[in-house]
Amino acid sequence: MDLCSLSVKDFIKRVAEKSPTPGGGAVGAVAAALAAALGAMVSNLTIGKKGYEDVESQMEACLEIFGNEMSYLCDLVNKDVQAFDQVMAAYRLPKNSEEEKAVRTVKIQQALKTAIEVPFDLARRCKNVIVNVERLAKWGNLNAISDAESAAHLLYAVYYVAKANVMINMKSLKDPRYCNWIKEEMDHLEKQIEASYRRILEVNKKEKWLNSPSQKKTR
Repeated sequence: MDLCSLSVKDFIKRVAEKSPTPGGGAVGAVAAALAAALGAMVSNLTIGKKGYEDVESQMEACLEIFGNEMSYLCDLVNKDVQAFDQVMAAYRLPKNSEEEKAVRTVKIQQALKTAIEVPFDLARRCKNVIVNVERLAKWGNLNAISDAESAAHLLYAVYYVAKANVMINMKSLKDPRYCNWIKEEMDHLEKQIEASYRRILEVNKKEKWLNSPSQKKTR
């Protein structure tokens, strides 16, 4: 089933059911897709607006990126569920003989890597989206600045959703070199995301202050 084809209400009901999927990873991918959608909205509300002619090409570039990310993230919703199902299927493999145990171990390790790669990919998508949300905060329509900030809050949270899912699957992975590489990459992504997030908040804080009623009176 394509979970992204469900209504919002039906998706929420599926998450609440007595089943491990769709779980945190899938929910995180939906939230990131919504953040990209907010970014697309702010881009659209900037393009063609008086006073924003000089940044129209930047907004059009952002709009294309957000559209691509929305589509990619919807695919990740389903991939997250499939990855979990693969792990469960591997753990259910027979282990009556040494040969069966060996096959089962290999399959589990392979499935765990897939289950790590999906949320790792989600973290990378969060970085891609938030970098462009930062462009909206700098150049986008000021009337939609709170929507750009909302997108940033979502992406910041989703990164930690992705990190939680990466870490829980790495606990059972017996490949220290791979685990160290993933940890280093996640740390790098975290720094990039946090830096963009802080800059977005700072820009928005400044704009809100400059456009507050008390400041308008003194300008």
